[in-house]
Amino acid sequence: RMVLLVLFWGGWLGMLGAAAAIVAQAPRCQPLPAKAWWELRALYRAPPKPFGGDLKGVEKRLGYLKEELQVGGLVLGPVYPPKSPGDKIPS
Repeated sequence: RMVLLVLFWGGWLGMLGAAAAIVAQAPRCQPLPAKAWWELRALYRAPPKPFGGDLKGVEKRLGYLKEELQVGGLVLGPVYPPKSPGDKIPS
């Protein structure tokens, strides 16, 4: 039994040492590239209809979006009303 116990702990310590050596010799991670402005804060998709239907309604609420919601950018759309299902798409 004593031989098996010594073999067990010897194998365990050997694997621990091998894992430590692998970690020590592994290449380091590259530094992250600088983030663009749209990656630093959230973007908010704002269809104009809930803001009064026009761009002036969106403009009135820009302060709220920036200060309260911490929005970094605003994506407007769709600006034009959606087409009905029967409309043909020009090719």
